Amino acid sequence: MIRVLQLDPDEAFRSEVTTYFSRLDDFAYEGAGSLEDPEAIAAIDQPRIVLLDLDCPPWGGLAVLQQIRRLWSSAQTKVIMVSQTPPGERLLARAAELGADYFLLRPLDLVILEKRIRQLLQPAAQAPALDLSLRQVQEICAGYFERMGLPPNYKGYRYLIEGIWLAVQHPEWLQTVTRHLYPAIGQRFAVSGAQVERDMRYALEAAWEKGNLDQLYEIFPNISPNKGKPTNSEFISRMVHLVRLAAQLRG
Repeated sequence: MIRVLQLDPDEAFRSEVTTYFSRLDDFAYEGAGSLEDPEAIAAIDQPRIVLLDLDCPPWGGLAVLQQIRRLWSSAQTKVIMVSQTPPGERLLARAAELGADYFLLRPLDLVILEKRIRQLLQPAAQAPALDLSLRQVQEICAGYFERMGLPPNYKGYRYLIEGIWLAVQHPEWLQTVTRHLYPAIGQRFAVSGAQVERDMRYALEAAWEKGNLDQLYEIFPNISPNKGKPTNSEFISRMVHLVRLAAQLRG
């Protein structure tokens, strides 16, 4: 049984979602308009999916999301943020940092919502691929890379974007970067996989030495100053997540 918890102040929308999921034998739905305190989420039986309104009153969806992640990891509970207006890049990044798994804009097709929920509950290696062009991925990554201070003149800059694009199309390659991802990038640029790995590493080292550390640690909250920079695969995996969220909002 897939337990779905919806936190949204729009009673009509909650009623619409309730009606839809009540027809599905493998779903159990519960909805609420608000939480008096974000910590009140602890009194609720753990759901597999939370549909969380970005403006959930009175504290806001991000405060509730933060409390959800204190209780349950993404592996335990998936959080789908829902908004009536497109959030800005910083708000999107902040939601991703706090542990949002997916973003949807209203109005939305509930058949598609059901499909996304089922996809999110698949094992990580079976995460659905996204049909994005290289140019679309470049546009999304360029904004983040500029904030980080990642030098665009480094070969690793191009390899990282290529790797992010390929990993969006082949999510399973994130588990086998040395065997599949680096060689695939190398083939496109007529270099070895080992050269791809080195040039990516040099670019990330340059960013962490000369870039905007405040922005870097904001975008990569799990990387502490004591730990240093992320590995190539950690960086690509994080960027794939951010690209997916941005692409969802762009439709």
